Amino acid sequence: MASSSATKSVDKVTLRVMVDKERNKVLYAEAGKDFIEVLFSFLTLPLGTAVKFGSISSLYQSVANLDEQYLWTRTCKEMLLRPRNSMESYCQKMKLNIDDTEPMKHFICGNWDCVRKERGNLLSIFRNQMCSCGRVMDKVFSPPPQLESLRLGSGLVKETAAFIISDDLCVMPNDFGTVIQLLQKLEISDIDAITEQTVDISKKEVIDILKLSLVSKTSLTDLIFKKKYSEVVNGLKDPICKIGKATSEGGRQISVKVVRRKSTGDILFAEAGDDFINFIFSFLTLPLGGVLHMLEGFSSLNSIDNLYKSLTELSSECYLILKHLKEKLISPPIAAQFGFDNQIIPIGVASSPVYYCHSYIHIGQYTRALTASNTHIVRYPAEKFVLLNLVDPKLSASNASSRGEFAKGPSVYMVTVDLAITPMSSFTAISHLNSSNVSLNDVEERVVRIGQKEGLCILKAWMNSTSGMTNGLNQFITNIKEEK
Repeated sequence: MASSSATKSVDKVTLRVMVDKERNKVLYAEAGKDFIEVLFSFLTLPLGTAVKFGSISSLYQSVANLDEQYLWTRTCKEMLLRPRNSMESYCQKMKLNIDDTEPMKHFICGNWDCVRKERGNLLSIFRNQMCSCGRVMDKVFSPPPQLESLRLGSGLVKETAAFIISDDLCVMPNDFGTVIQLLQKLEISDIDAITEQTVDISKKEVIDILKLSLVSKTSLTDLIFKKKYSEVVNGLKDPICKIGKATSEGGRQISVKVVRRKSTGDILFAEAGDDFINFIFSFLTLPLGGVLHMLEGFSSLNSIDNLYKSLTELSSECYLILKHLKEKLISPPIAAQFGFDNQIIPIGVASSPVYYCHSYIHIGQYTRALTASNTHIVRYPAEKFVLLNLVDPKLSASNASSRGEFAKGPSVYMVTVDLAITPMSSFTAISHLNSSNVSLNDVEERVVRIGQKEGLCILKAWMNSTSGMTNGLNQFITNIKEEK
């Protein structure tokens, strides 16, 4: 029993929380390395991972339900539903890591001739990919650790660092002046009204904080006083999408046909090709911090925006274990192999590690060396390091026309306002109009061009509401002439 208890204690961290007794409101919390790493790690999570912890989105569910014939490979669905974190090597060293993605493994072809003769794609991070020789890549390969991994130390934050966290997740250095300024800002003058509480935080509470940080301006209060997530969500209003200086000029654009209600202007659904569907699918692979970077820190995700801004103002030399970690946290890339060419939103993709396999190749036949006393065999080995080329999991021998994307084309899909995606069918479209109580006389079609600016608006609106298409695109449709 003692052993079990000790194991459980490892999976918890302690917060000291200052509470306004009269208003049942958290004023601030004191925390060290372990809890702050949890908060910062939120920014590294792919959106496909984050939505699993909240209410599962229609986009996520539609990918789960999509027939694999509409995807280039079976692996594509796995990649979208369980996207990898480009900073997983850091996060796996944290005390409370909520990302349940399995640690990365590597697989090579069982045919050793592929390695010796340097032919084919020789390495995969997904089991059962096909080598170009036709064999299944199912042999586990253990590559040496990358140089950066050897320098990681433990997690993200220095061991002795101490912080103050406000109710809306502003993170600040723990010093008395900061506390005084915060209490004055909160108009707290009566010290007797403040009481201290100690709270244990496990992975369950971490998930609750993540969910609340996306919808609440009082994340710690809602957590400590156990306000229901549904109560917070129901209090939200659908926002009008506004973004910063992003522009669609000169960049790639996609044409989408939008069906909307004439009487109200509300978008009912969009009819789109695989190029737009791949763009929407890619939302699940984008890291939250990378999206915030594109939105200049204004995602309208309440506490998450405060957390992001705090990190941009934090001294990396004083508080992070490596100086360059700050840049990685405020602009994390998409995990290697999870991006694709011609992406509208220019979030970078992490480079794949380069691995070599050591091989011995014998030169010619055995050479006989004659001596006066006897005959013996001498072997002349040549050491060789063979580059292991990574298989693109979105490609296979039968899909040479793919550009490394997820959805197979040419196909036409229906996208509803909450970004649920299904293959296009007239029956499905008419059924959708019936369920929305819209007559055919009240329907119009418009064509809109989706570039970086429009794409960011759709993404931001999707993260903030259940009407991502309407809130993201309606502002761009008024100036679009109806297609003849």
